Amino acid sequence: MDQTSLPILSQLHKHIGKGNVRLHVPGHAGGGGIPADLPLLFNELAKYDLTELPGLDDLHKPCGMIRDAQDLAAVAFGANQSYFLVNGASAGVMAMILATCGPGDNVLVPRNAHSSVYHGLVYSGAIPRYIPVACDKGFPLNVTVEEIEAGFHSCPDAKAVVVTSPSYYGVCADIKKIEAAVRRHNAYLLLDEAHGAHLGFSPVLPSSSGRMADLRVQSWHKTLGALTPGAVLHRQGSRIDPFRLRAALQSVQTSSPSYPLLLSLDATRKQMALQGKEIWTGVCNTAETLRDALRTHFPLLERNLVCKLGFDLDLTRVTVLTGQAGVSGVTAARLLRESGVETELACSGHILAVLGIGSRALQMEKTVAAFQRLTGYRGEPIVEFSAVPDPDPVISPRQAWFGAARFAHPREAVGGISASFVVPYPPGIPVLAAGERVSEQVADYLAAAGNAGIELRGLDRQGRLRICL
Repeated sequence: MDQTSLPILSQLHKHIGKGNVRLHVPGHAGGGGIPADLPLLFNELAKYDLTELPGLDDLHKPCGMIRDAQDLAAVAFGANQSYFLVNGASAGVMAMILATCGPGDNVLVPRNAHSSVYHGLVYSGAIPRYIPVACDKGFPLNVTVEEIEAGFHSCPDAKAVVVTSPSYYGVCADIKKIEAAVRRHNAYLLLDEAHGAHLGFSPVLPSSSGRMADLRVQSWHKTLGALTPGAVLHRQGSRIDPFRLRAALQSVQTSSPSYPLLLSLDATRKQMALQGKEIWTGVCNTAETLRDALRTHFPLLERNLVCKLGFDLDLTRVTVLTGQAGVSGVTAARLLRESGVETELACSGHILAVLGIGSRALQMEKTVAAFQRLTGYRGEPIVEFSAVPDPDPVISPRQAWFGAARFAHPREAVGGISASFVVPYPPGIPVLAAGERVSEQVADYLAAAGNAGIELRGLDRQGRLRICL
C-alpha cells in the first residue's frame, strides 16, 4: 500500500472545496459559530470538523476513506486489522474485554492494569482473577510468565489474560513467553500497549512483541503525534470475531467521532511509516543524553537492573528515584515546575519524565539545569508507597458497582467491600477496585497519597468512598 497517501485528508479537502452550505452538525458550521474568544485557534481546524456525510465515510461501518486509512495503519503496524479510537485507549481496552468475555467468564488480570480494564469487567460481567506484579524494593515492575502460569493453575478455565506492557514506567514484560503460556491454555491474550506505540522503531528500544497478542491497544497521542485522545486497536490472527469486536467498539465510542482526530491518526501513521525509525533514533539519543546527565545527581530506574530481573525497559521513560537521594518526588516535581519543567508523574519517592516524538535535545539542557537545583533539598524524610496493596476480592466488580452502597471515610470503611474504584491519577491504576475488601493497608495508602498531594479519583469531596451495604 502507498504509505505516502493521506486518504482522510484528501477526501476532506475535496469536500471542503465544494463550499457547500452546512445545514448539519456540528453547529459551528465550519467555524462561523466558534466562540469569539477562540477563532484564531480553531477557525481553520473547524473547517475539517465534519460529520458522516456522503463521501466522508462512517467510523462504525467504514467503506471509504476511513477504511483505507485503517488498512494503511494495519500494514504499517503489522496487524491483520486496525481500528481508529476517538475515545482513547480506554475505549479500546474495554472493547477488547467486551469482544472476548461475558458474564461469569474468568479473566487473569495483573494488578498494574489501568482503570479501563476494571470498567470493562463491570460492563462485561467478567470476573477478575488477580495476578501479582513483580516488585523490586517495593517498586512495581511487571507481570511474569510464572505468575500467569500460577494463575491458570488456580483458574484453568480463564477465558483471557490482560497484560499491560510497557507499564506506566516503561517496564516491558516478556510477551513472547507469556503468549506461549496463554496459547497452551487456549485463552485470549489482550495487550494494553497504550504506552508502547513507538516500540520497535529503534534498535535501542525494546522489541515490539505486541503482534503476538490477539488484540492490542496503542495510545498514539501518548508518545506519537496524534491529537489527544487518539488511539488505535489492532487485531492479530483470526481467533477474534470481527463482528463482535466492531459491535463492542461501537458501544464504547461516540456516534459522532471527531474528524480532526481521525485525520491526526492517519497523519501519524504516515509519519511513523516513512520516518518512524529516524525520529525514534533521535528521541532515544536524546533520552540517553538526559539519563547520562541526570544520574550524576540522582539514581534512576536502569535498564540493566530491569533486564536482570527478567524484563526490559523503555529508556524514553525516565524514572528518577529522588527518594533514594533524600528528596520527595512531590517536592521535586513542584520545584521543577517552578523552573519551567513539567513531569508526567510525582510520587513520594520518585518522579517520571516521558520523552515523546516532540522532545528536543535543547529542552534537555533546561531540564538538567532544573534538576541540578534540587540537590539542595536532600535530607527530607521519605516514605515510599508506590506498590499497590494486595487486593482482597470478595464479589465481582459488576455486582459491587450496581449494588446498594453508602459513603464512609477509608478508616471507617476498613473491613467493608468497596462499591467503586479509587484511582491515583496519574497513573490510573486502582488502589482499590469495586468488589474488594478495604484493608488497613489500603486505608494507610490512601492517607499517605492524600497527604502527599496525589490526586485520587473515586472519592467524594469529603474524601469518602462508596461501601457496599
